Amino acid sequence: MQTLNLIHSIFLGMPSLVLIFAVFLIISIKVRFLGVRRLPTAFKKVFASAKSRGTLLSSFCLSLSATVGTGNIAGVAGAVTLGGPGAVFWMWISALLAMSVKFYEVYLSSLYKKKGSAHAYIYAVIKNKLLRNAFLCFGIVAAFGIGNLTQTNTAAAAAVMAFEGTLPRGAARIFVGLIFAVLVAALLRHESFAVSFCEKFLPFMAAAYILFCITALIISRADILEIFIKIIKGAFCPRAVTGGAVGSTIVSIRSGVARGIFSNEAGLSTAALAYEKSQSTPEDAALFSAFEVFIDTIVLCTLTAFVLLSSDAAVYGEDMGAYTTLCAFINILGRKTAGIFCVIMSFFAFSSVIGWGVYARRFSSTLGLSSRVITVVYAAGCVAGAVLKVAAVWQIAEIGCILMMSLNCTALLSSKKTPNDFSKNA
Repeated sequence: MQTLNLIHSIFLGMPSLVLIFAVFLIISIKVRFLGVRRLPTAFKKVFASAKSRGTLLSSFCLSLSATVGTGNIAGVAGAVTLGGPGAVFWMWISALLAMSVKFYEVYLSSLYKKKGSAHAYIYAVIKNKLLRNAFLCFGIVAAFGIGNLTQTNTAAAAAVMAFEGTLPRGAARIFVGLIFAVLVAALLRHESFAVSFCEKFLPFMAAAYILFCITALIISRADILEIFIKIIKGAFCPRAVTGGAVGSTIVSIRSGVARGIFSNEAGLSTAALAYEKSQSTPEDAALFSAFEVFIDTIVLCTLTAFVLLSSDAAVYGEDMGAYTTLCAFINILGRKTAGIFCVIMSFFAFSSVIGWGVYARRFSSTLGLSSRVITVVYAAGCVAGAVLKVAAVWQIAEIGCILMMSLNCTALLSSKKTPNDFSKNA
């Protein structure tokens, strides 16, 4: 365990995050920040596609379903409590870079997918077959770790908190795990069911959480301007905002950047899998993927942070994850909202589990593994995730993500293809 902690600290320490941030900045400059500059165009195209219900919208919903998970609730709470309000500012900055990174990886994937793989643009740079297979294996590890075990564990923990005193803790966890396992197995049995589910379920889930947060902010009479000032001030002088609990700007940057990078999956090239079956131009697919980052981080993560900062629930210097967010909603809306919070948390977790389940099947299919076997094992993982302590699994999955990111970003930096024409006529 100590060895794993050491490896994890190396891969996700401050030097690594600085390097990732620098690489994201270079890629963003390479594509001239198109992911940000064309955001209004993306907004129009996404909402126009909602009327036609084409393959591009299905891909968008699948990708966003995988991206939107418990990290938008529990992860943001951890960033704010450990990094102070200023972590939200650095989360925004990293999200702006992530928009262009995700834009570029989906753009390249769409250009190269005629060669038979969503990751053909990576294979064009990385010729070694062992490294190619390693990338796919890291993807499966991430799917089971970040996309399954940790999601179901957080959902089970939310159920325990919401129904404490009503159901025994063990029974609540097993119940959540079994429900997840049955539904996951049913939906992933036919991949088209899972994609259709994401397309229909995602808008409802996102709208419900947005409404929940806005209601909390209205009832608490949150001073949005004061919260903004606290965030900006905390980004550069966290000690003044947190009463000394967060005494270093570096801690604030680390918390915000880590949350911003890992909340939207930019740099992992998982979105390439979601868009590989869409019938659209590379430019449109890239625009939709950039808009995902906006919804995930700029909208959902920000709303969670604002609810936390408008209540007295955050205990700076101590990460209690989803419990902190639950306390924030209870402080504002009352104890009866605990059940609603549990349902929303479960929705977010289940959404991510389904999205990553599709990714796991596609990763394994490329490796020549049985999709049916992967589906059964993946569904069983929901039960394991609900009842086990998954700290070690989370660390392994995050290391896998960093390794995926290193191979993918190498391809992004090396590629000579850039969306030049698109920048002129989009």
